[in-house]
Amino acid sequence: MGLKIALCQAAAVSGDVGENLRRALSIISQTRADVYVFPELFLTGYGADCEDLEEDVRLAVEKIRLRCMEHDIAVVVGAPTYHGAKVRNSLLFITSDKSWAYDKLYPARFGMYAEHEKSFEAGRSPVMAEFKGMRFGLSICYDIFFPEIYRSYAVAGADVNVCISASADASRAYLERVLPARSLENVLYTVFVNNISSGEPKFYGGSRLVGPLGDTLAEAGGGEDVLCVFVDRDVVDNARKTRRHLDDLRSDIRWL
Repeated sequence: MGLKIALCQAAAVSGDVGENLRRALSIISQTRADVYVFPELFLTGYGADCEDLEEDVRLAVEKIRLRCMEHDIAVVVGAPTYHGAKVRNSLLFITSDKSWAYDKLYPARFGMYAEHEKSFEAGRSPVMAEFKGMRFGLSICYDIFFPEIYRSYAVAGADVNVCISASADASRAYLERVLPARSLENVLYTVFVNNISSGEPKFYGGSRLVGPLGDTLAEAGGGEDVLCVFVDRDVVDNARKTRRHLDDLRSDIRWL
């Protein structure tokens, strides 16, 4: 069983939810896929002041949901979610009949990624989505450096881990080292979709699909790109016959 996924590496306009929605719907209308994945905080633009954008985001999500209903597709997009006075940096996995919201477990606290200064509240738990028979573990950017998130998805039966990102040039080398590891140690696909920008901070793009054995199967450059890839559960199952370390997980160890 497999799905076609469009890795939508597109630039967002800071604070302009309507324009970012238009860009997303345009890409969807021009590309044939089952699942469309957009970067971190794409609906508002990374770094935008999100406090007064709640209604704009709500309307944009409803329009995306209608598009999903019309075409039987799923859309994964980064957006703020609102919880009373709290705002969370979230990944929305939207389908025709169900949606999931994953809240970033580890908002970044260093350098230009001062998300705590933007008053983003940290998430509380992992979230796994399902679409057309395949299971997706959900994550955002800095979460990739916390392997327990991805192991929990693998143990729970995920086929694909999705990481949407706003990663700048300074972080590129670290992301490129860790992405193959997250795939190989859990023997499943990793979908990584990053922001791009022409100004500062410079988001480097580099969106990619990493296979279950840690090989980069497809990779975008640093500009606008829609990279269509195919993921197949049979590939995951066969990879786990080659690398069987998940079968050897122990439940009796008393960890420190």
